[in-house]
Amino acid sequence: MRRPFALLALAAALQLAAPARADNASAPENKTIVFVCLHGSVKSQMAAAHFNRIAKERGLPYTAISRGIEVDSSIPPRIREELNHEGLAPLDDVPQPLTATEAAGAVKVFAFAATTEKRVRRWIRVSPAAVGP
Repeated sequence: MRRPFALLALAAALQLAAPARADNASAPENKTIVFVCLHGSVKSQMAAAHFNRIAKERGLPYTAISRGIEVDSSIPPRIREELNHEGLAPLDDVPQPLTATEAAGAVKVFAFAATTEKRVRRWIRVSPAAVGP
């Protein structure tokens, strides 16, 4: 079931919603959120797709991207099917590696892997099995 990724995306959106509304005095510019998983093809793809839907529905000035550390060459067909079932699509046709520039320029980085970076929110206990049968 995809619920864990939708819930994680909602948690990220809610965490960012208060500052976005507080800064509403000036026209909000689009800000980037990065979801990172090891291969950039499952967890980060699903979380970013759900996040972008939630941000759009709530009028938040954020756009999520999906990145990986040791990227796969493609997104598994099952993940594409799961996202399509939810009315979503993968963000990239081919998983993309995280760059230092993207990480430094992001408002927030949510990683599904261990990291020592202090500004990175780590979600290390999300099982690939959470994607569903």
